[in-house]
Amino acid sequence: MNKLTRPELRAAIVLASGGLMAVLDATIVAVALPQLMAAFGTSLTSVQWIITAYTLAMVATVPLAAGLAARWGARRVYLAALAGFAVASSVAGAAGGLGWLIAARAAQGLSGGLMAPLGMAIGFGAVAAERRGRMMAITGLPMLIGPILGPILGAALLGTGSWRALFYITVPLALLGAAGTLAWLPADTTPGRRIRLDLTGAMLLVPGIVAVAYGISAQDGPAWARIATAAVGAALVAVFSVRALRHPEPLLRIRLLGNPTFGRGAAVLALYAAPYFGSVVLSSTYVQILRSDSASVTAVLMVPAAVGMGVSLQVAARLLERLGPRLVVGTGLGLAIGSGLVQLVILRPDTPYPVLGLLGLLQGAGAGAIMMPTMSSSSRDLNGPDLASGSALLSLVSTIANGMGTVAVSTLFTWLTAAMTGGGSLAALADLGAAARAADAATIVDAQRLTQAAGLIVMSLALVVRLRSPGRPPAILDRRDSAAKAGAVP
Repeated sequence: MNKLTRPELRAAIVLASGGLMAVLDATIVAVALPQLMAAFGTSLTSVQWIITAYTLAMVATVPLAAGLAARWGARRVYLAALAGFAVASSVAGAAGGLGWLIAARAAQGLSGGLMAPLGMAIGFGAVAAERRGRMMAITGLPMLIGPILGPILGAALLGTGSWRALFYITVPLALLGAAGTLAWLPADTTPGRRIRLDLTGAMLLVPGIVAVAYGISAQDGPAWARIATAAVGAALVAVFSVRALRHPEPLLRIRLLGNPTFGRGAAVLALYAAPYFGSVVLSSTYVQILRSDSASVTAVLMVPAAVGMGVSLQVAARLLERLGPRLVVGTGLGLAIGSGLVQLVILRPDTPYPVLGLLGLLQGAGAGAIMMPTMSSSSRDLNGPDLASGSALLSLVSTIANGMGTVAVSTLFTWLTAAMTGGGSLAALADLGAAARAADAATIVDAQRLTQAAGLIVMSLALVVRLRSPGRPPAILDRRDSAAKAGAVP
């Protein structure tokens, strides 16, 4: 049987709660920026650092997860991350100034960045390979629905109290997670020898990743400075990668990307995640600028996608061992691309929201059959240090693809809008009245459809990579391997 045992299920719930807390805090603040501007009497550019500091700190610690786990044990580091998150959340909620809040958010990010890769490594290490799909169905759910639920929960909290509730709410969750970690997560195994942390690799990779993330996500400063920052970061990452291929115990085992199963999975993840998460920008712009509706409408429009993700992930996890990743993930990609094509055809300035909600449900269902099953099947044959490094690499790929996709979609859509409306920018259009914007509505929709078409082309590349991968289900491979060992297969 491939069902999780009771101890495995309890471990999965603990890991899912920690992952949800970290992902929610990455998005929950987005709806509170106007209130924070008023509370601290500052500009949007300054307040934006509340989000940027968290994101950059998360990116910085993801690569460190594998090395810290190898040296001190995954459960110990995960417990320390939960405790650090609780303390940082308390400080953020009590912040008396913007600088104080930004520093607390960075501390939250340092802890939150460890939770996803460590949670994946602990969860996969706690079950047999054939049950990793079931484990991922629970532990991976926050990574899918968290970015959608964050703005919804944030709006609800702002409606019942002050902005401080956005941070205080995670304190009891972190403490409960710490208690569950002590009670239910498997104890760390003691390594045969003391493992040294690759400090030189950390000094190359961490600043490099942060520089790349800042260069592609920053919204202030001259363009040449952002490009130069990203280029320097990319150079540091390249130097780290060359060194990691030769180092016996690198911070991250880059050579895992040379494994056909793992490498193809990482490629599918990047090619799909970039346009999918980038499309959230288009939904927000369509609702709030083109149709002059509130951010709450945007949040409600995302609910069907969250429902589709949750249901689809549970089904996909059960089918993964039986049908194999090529069929399960390929079906998810086909559903995502197909529903995207339908939206491309029917999108108009007045397309009914229920229709868009239905398409969001289908696109969410596609996401549920793609991202977590891809991570699970890619890591199926990894164990020990390779599993920790593989989990960190996949988390890093997803995080960077998310950021790059958002920037690419925003840039392309802004450029197309300006070119097709005769030089009018999105910011200028947003400042106009609804009647003035209506004159350019059809043109803006055309710009959005062209942007979505580019994203669908990238998703199609993910489908090509997935379909070129071996298609035999893991269960069949396991039976064949067992028969071969028994001498039944030559």
